Amino acid sequence: MEFANWADWGNGANDANWPQAQWQGDWMPPMNGGWQQMPPQQVPPQHVPPHMAQQFADSAGDWQPSFGVTPPPPAQRSAPFAESGSAPPATAPATLPGVAQSGAQVPPQRFVPGTRKRKLCVHHAAGNCRYGSDCNFAHGIEDLAEDCQEAVTQKPQTERMDFTQLEAGRLTKNLTVPQDQVESVMTPATRALLVEVTGAEIELLKSKRLVEVTGTASQIEKVEKALQRVVAHCNWGANEMKIRRNGCARVGYTARIRLASMAAGLKDFSRTLTVEKATFSIGTDPSCSLRVKGPLVSRNHAVVEFQPEKGSVYIVDTSTNGAFLNGKRLPPKASAKVMLSHGDELLLQDPSQGGEFGYMVNVELN
Repeated sequence: MEFANWADWGNGANDANWPQAQWQGDWMPPMNGGWQQMPPQQVPPQHVPPHMAQQFADSAGDWQPSFGVTPPPPAQRSAPFAESGSAPPATAPATLPGVAQSGAQVPPQRFVPGTRKRKLCVHHAAGNCRYGSDCNFAHGIEDLAEDCQEAVTQKPQTERMDFTQLEAGRLTKNLTVPQDQVESVMTPATRALLVEVTGAEIELLKSKRLVEVTGTASQIEKVEKALQRVVAHCNWGANEMKIRRNGCARVGYTARIRLASMAAGLKDFSRTLTVEKATFSIGTDPSCSLRVKGPLVSRNHAVVEFQPEKGSVYIVDTSTNGAFLNGKRLPPKASAKVMLSHGDELLLQDPSQGGEFGYMVNVELN
């Protein structure tokens, strides 16, 4: 048979000359030196000519090249399973020694006897170790490796902290606020300020004019001093800035004071106070920083003082006839000093006698 007539095979033209005894399907070149029969169900049906279908069904199957693995011949296959259509019995998969199967519980690896351990067992120290001598961790310093024993023996000794005595030193004290300052001083802002500065627990009882303070003795002392400063300076007017400056000292490097005149014949005045030059005086004397002429003004009538460590400006009355802040007379003859705040009215004579003869105060801290 010539290869030129190969296209005519399979269409009935040269079927009479085809060697039927040798037909077993399509021929393929051998690989790895052997041929292998493929079961009939693995042959694509479109490759079989229609007039050869019955003959192909009766044959053992198609031939295909072998790739090194040769299946058993049809005679050695399990006929009962092939005829019945049931699946062959399952066989256990091959296992390697020492490799656990999936789903099987792997036993925990315990400590190998004869070797030293590197960490102490915390459960043994508590008396509840379940593994005993099989534990992975040491049940004593003698079971540790030599390089680990030194780290454990030289570990600094510590003691558990005892918090049972925290409440032992806590005290409670009630502080009274003047009736005219209850609304201005006993506010949530004042309470938050005192808590921030002192760390004590503070409760405001406005109906009783009481400030209930709970804490250590030093905390109560801090609250008491801060509240005394607030109450004392608020006698000459209360505002949030004044309360905050008295309750929480703030460091200031400079203070710029502006005095705006409130009466005819007075001139505006401005002065910056620093650490080196922290005061200026008011009076009729030529040596005063601010010279004021008036029938009731003294030679040295008042002194304005800046305290950088407190971040505050104070007014001191050094006059004979008195100085007034917000309509209320200052402590006489330099017996005390009162804080100056932005918006205060500083009068150099009694307002009931000569009207508002003085200045409106503007304080700017930097």
